[in-house]
Amino acid sequence: MKNIEDASVFIVMHQLMHLSRYQAFKRMEDMELNPSQAGILFILNSQGHLSQRELAQKIGITPPSMTVTLRKLEERGFIKKETDERDQRILRIRLSSAGEECIERLKSIMEDMEEILYRGFSVEERLLFWRLLLAMRENMLGSKDFKGMDFKAIIEKTAPPMRHDF
Repeated sequence: MKNIEDASVFIVMHQLMHLSRYQAFKRMEDMELNPSQAGILFILNSQGHLSQRELAQKIGITPPSMTVTLRKLEERGFIKKETDERDQRILRIRLSSAGEECIERLKSIMEDMEEILYRGFSVEERLLFWRLLLAMRENMLGSKDFKGMDFKAIIEKTAPPMRHDF
């Protein structure tokens, strides 16, 4: 392959994902977060109090791996654990005020990264690109290879293992 333009769309998407992941890691270094931990914070931000088991299922990792990750997030003050009102055996996880502030910083990072991705694009091109991405996702999910599978199951089968090096 002489030029990147000669590559398959899958190669280019794969490269773009690696470039984005690297940039996300670099931008979150000072927060001592990795993208998987940031994902947990975003889930808590959108869905509120969840049990450790519910969180592990949504992320697609084992409960013991979730325990390690949550311990690190709790040590940094980003989450709080509370006993469930109806079942004292269940701990509910929620964002702390520091976690909410962290979400705002993460949103800013994502906006900055999107600005880099969309540099030189018109508003119309951005909207078209977004529409095309969503259509491609639906096309893939509608193919025979994914019949009967939900998106969560697909992510579980393809997600890289979580890093626990912070």
